Amino acid sequence: MKGKILVTDGRSLAALAIIRSFGEKGFEVHCGDDFKNNLSSFSRYVKKRIVYPSPKNNESEFISFIIDIAKKEKYDMIIPVRDEITLLLSKHKNEVSKFTHLYLADYNILTKFRDKGQTIKIAQNANIPVPNTLYPEEMDFDELKSALKYPILIRARISSGSRGIKHVKSPAEFDFAYNEIKKKYGEPIIQEYINKTGYSTACLLLNDEQEDIASFSYERVKEYPITGGPTVVGISTDDALVKEYSLKLLKNIGWKGVAEIEYILDENGSPLLLEVNPRFWMPLTLSIKAGVDFPHLLYKLSIGDKVSPVKNYNIGLKYRWVLPNEILWLTQTPNKIKGIREFINFWDNNTCYGDISASDPFPLIGIMAQSLDFILNKEKRKVIFKRGW
Repeated sequence: MKGKILVTDGRSLAALAIIRSFGEKGFEVHCGDDFKNNLSSFSRYVKKRIVYPSPKNNESEFISFIIDIAKKEKYDMIIPVRDEITLLLSKHKNEVSKFTHLYLADYNILTKFRDKGQTIKIAQNANIPVPNTLYPEEMDFDELKSALKYPILIRARISSGSRGIKHVKSPAEFDFAYNEIKKKYGEPIIQEYINKTGYSTACLLLNDEQEDIASFSYERVKEYPITGGPTVVGISTDDALVKEYSLKLLKNIGWKGVAEIEYILDENGSPLLLEVNPRFWMPLTLSIKAGVDFPHLLYKLSIGDKVSPVKNYNIGLKYRWVLPNEILWLTQTPNKIKGIREFINFWDNNTCYGDISASDPFPLIGIMAQSLDFILNKEKRKVIFKRGW
């Protein structure tokens, strides 16, 4: 008999990818979020919708709810998707693990990777190339300002979806941009602006012994906003260098579980580490369809099954996030004709979709229901529209 899984953060396409992966294998899948009409809950593979207390506003209430429902439903595993719940379940994993399986890195390690400043320092200690980075709290502020070579980026240490980034082109813009980021996000880091030629991203799964169970890489082809944001179109690659750097980085800190490690490619095409997402990633469908089923491998590790490393997968598979992000990308791209031609190409057999599925179509209705919910909710509305720089 197949197991029973709770997948959190149903608003995320990564949650939908996990639900489809387990549902297709015959698992009983429950989908949770702090509101009912999340996109993943419309999947045909969801047996039960779970609405839990807000993890952001009610940590203790959320954890109590999770423990109670784990006891009641006897889940074989709970899989967190977004940062907030990943951190909370790691923080409380000794309590939660009495009633279900989790497979997460320790809380103190997760929090280091959530902080972009700490991540850069960990990478530097491991001799992994990064953009030139300054830490305002470690320098005299006037000396720091005089040392800057423009353009620069002022980056929030803890943020996601390209929020909390300011592109500063001259000294006259610095004070306002710096104070704006600091007021909202706390002390930022300051990095050189890279004239990028692209992005390369590694996705890895390590076991308790920090052995590489699965590794995958992809190239970000389109992003929204076009100034910098989540992957809208990506292609699976075999970038041995970023996978090598990433494995070195994760082993250096004693990692366990899944992680996505993002690199920007400079003018010479050399990768520089940008950040680590210590959780599942939005274009997770791409790795699954290419042949690396990270969620199922994670489950097998959690229940103690023997897992053989997965290294081979389909290279050159395209991923698309159509609704609404590829449509929104079209509104920003300067080359509209080329963009429209690429957009209407739905007959390419070497393409997978994060949202569209002929065998599981109802999440498209879920996207519309979720979008309406977000637009009508003041706090969620801010999350949607405050992206990019």
